[in-house]
Amino acid sequence: MLKLAPVEPENFNGIDKSCRFCLYWQTTGSYMEMMETLSKQKIEEMKRVWYIDTRRNFGDCCFLVYLSNVPVGFIQCASPEAFPRIVDYSSGPPNNDAVFLACLYVFRREMRRRGIGTFMLESVIKNLRQRGFGAIETFARKDSENNPSGPLEFYLKHGFKVIAEKDEFPLVRLEI
Repeated sequence: MLKLAPVEPENFNGIDKSCRFCLYWQTTGSYMEMMETLSKQKIEEMKRVWYIDTRRNFGDCCFLVYLSNVPVGFIQCASPEAFPRIVDYSSGPPNNDAVFLACLYVFRREMRRRGIGTFMLESVIKNLRQRGFGAIETFARKDSENNPSGPLEFYLKHGFKVIAEKDEFPLVRLEI
């Protein structure tokens, strides 16, 4: 059975290393250079600080999805201003009236295409709707599922509409 739970300080370490040690959306500039110069400990510390600040200002912004009490997926979303990297995307920026979905990630490849991503997306949309948000946006990738938020076809299948398309990462939106 799948369950969505907000990330709390107590379960932060349940975030898969690929996400826990990722500051892609929280930074600007050369991401690879930054990742090569910082220790994993520093990256994790920066991610925790971002998470605490964003949670204080936005509310629950990171979620874990559990299958039989084992974390299998991660979602990260907040107001667009929480993600400085959005300026690097020519199809953006996201609209300020929408929540920006930065990551929707199923940790293990063999668990993908089994409904976990759909559960994650539907659960976070329900959470955001209950909190009074009216729209969600993300950059989806046209030709590959190798993207923090996932492939374009996934979002179109779930009712998102392309609102800007200037490169391989169109900005998609769903009114919730």
